[in-house]
Formats: sequence, C-alpha cells, structure tokens
Amino acid sequence: MKTLTITVPDTVNPNEARWEMARALYEKGEITLEQAAELVELTPTYFMIRLRQPFDSTSDRVKQNLQSEAKPFDREKFDQLIDQLDIQESWSELVDQIGK
Repeated sequence: MKTLTITVPDTVNPNEARWEMARALYEKGEITLEQAAELVELTPTYFMIRLRQPFDSTSDRVKQNLQSEAKPFDREKFDQLIDQLDIQESWSELVDQIGK
C-alpha cells in the first residue's frame, strides 16, 4: 500500500474525510472491503453497516470526547474493592454464573 498525507482545513473533520475517501474508493471498486475498513479502522462487517447509514460526525465527536476523558485502570483500587467484597469463588466459578 502507498501512504497519502493530506492537509485539510480546520473545519473538516479528519475522520469524516477518511470515511468519505474510503467509501468512495470502495464504491468505485478501487479498493477491497477489507482495505476500506482498514482505512477507517473498522472491521469489514462494521464498515458495511456504516456504509448503509449516513455519517454522523456528532456521534464521532462524542466517542472522541469519551476516549479523551477515559481514566487508566487503577489496579490498586480494583484490588481494594475485591478485598471489600470478600469474593470466595474462583474466577471460573464466577464466569460460569454469568451465563445463568
């Protein structure tokens, strides 16, 4: 594959621009489904689902905001919670109960 670097105005959402390029190239038959999905960092199945729906830059912004506000996993607090709950079952027993 070749690398393409483009500069877009600040008013253009880069994710939307990538989506439009991937969609257009796929619909023209220039790239495969897998290549189009890779271009927008989706699985081929999800790319096809998105292809049938209009692009919603608002939901993309919400996703970006959530990712930027996400906090790293705090193992110490997690271990404290486990101690407070006093869980006696093994991991496999707990997982088996999820399906019940």
